[in-house]
Amino acid sequence: MALLPTSLVNFALPALTALQRSPLAGFLRESVFDYYAGWFHPQLTLKRVFARVLAKQAQGRDTVAITLAPSAHWLGALAGQHLPLTVEINGVRHTRYYSPCAATRRKGLLEIAVKRSEGGLVSNWLHDQLKVGDYLELGQADGDFGLKSVGQHQLFLAAGSGITPILAMLRSLQQQGGGAEVTLFYYGRDARDMAYLPELEAMFSRMPRWRLQLALTGQTGRDGALQGRLCPAHLSSLGELSQTEAIACGSFGFIQTVRDTLTALGGVASLQVEAFTPPVFTQSDSQPVTLRYARAQQSKAGTGAPTLLAQAEAHGLKPASGCRMGICNTCTCKKISGVVRDLQTGQLSASPNESIRLCITAPVGDVTLDL
Repeated sequence: MALLPTSLVNFALPALTALQRSPLAGFLRESVFDYYAGWFHPQLTLKRVFARVLAKQAQGRDTVAITLAPSAHWLGALAGQHLPLTVEINGVRHTRYYSPCAATRRKGLLEIAVKRSEGGLVSNWLHDQLKVGDYLELGQADGDFGLKSVGQHQLFLAAGSGITPILAMLRSLQQQGGGAEVTLFYYGRDARDMAYLPELEAMFSRMPRWRLQLALTGQTGRDGALQGRLCPAHLSSLGELSQTEAIACGSFGFIQTVRDTLTALGGVASLQVEAFTPPVFTQSDSQPVTLRYARAQQSKAGTGAPTLLAQAEAHGLKPASGCRMGICNTCTCKKISGVVRDLQTGQLSASPNESIRLCITAPVGDVTLDL
């Protein structure tokens, strides 16, 4: 139970931020301060952001929307960005990454959507154990996925929980007046499982130049819905796409299909993508390589199949990591030499002393890492 009112705590937090820039900062240990200050209020911290759970609401059959009130340390988020969320389960801290469902101003409310994953420790805990009034620890928002500019035609492609960052962008466009032509292709197995569908249908019905197209891979018989997975035929009604700005979010497989489909149709003016699942490997990637870890002074036998992150961990190293799908950049590491492949884009790079994300990069031959 908080001993201090939330309004007083958030009024005081900017003063604590200023204190850290003063000569007294050297006498403050963040861990000690946060521990004792937490007795008075969970949000009373030097830097860390804690958010109070204000509401939980079902979105489809397996997704819950969580509304949060972050402390005054929160700096806000742009549509399309992501943030780390940390929970403690049975004494162990676990961090996962989520995209806010709307752009938020500093000190504004925050909404995230969590899809229940079979066997997912954190997602199931958030669904079943998290209560209104609890506090969650957040990191600051990050990432450059989002609207850079709005062209004559904005095409969005979303699958499953990939709708959440795209919903944030659509809400932002609606607030700006929604003058551009916008098309959303929203893929899911069953309409009853598709998060935010009623809101999207209402939103698009109010925007004369916006078009919502559902595509179902399992359910049949819904009027107006396409059937099956994304293919060129689904987008044929759009006509010429050379002036179209495209944004896609979904699983790694969905993103690969988006790339292939748009290429088959002649390409678009620009394409931004974000995958929320790790890359998939094939047997052809399993050629033997040598991985050298410079700081550990080790050389190990590896292959071109698992990511450099997975192989470093298998070799006994403990590089920093977070989302494990190329979003959070926690695993960024310097590659000293060698050729690597970005598993999201397929591009090869042989540049020395370049920064790579270990979780979405695989070796193509021998590689030396600054680990």
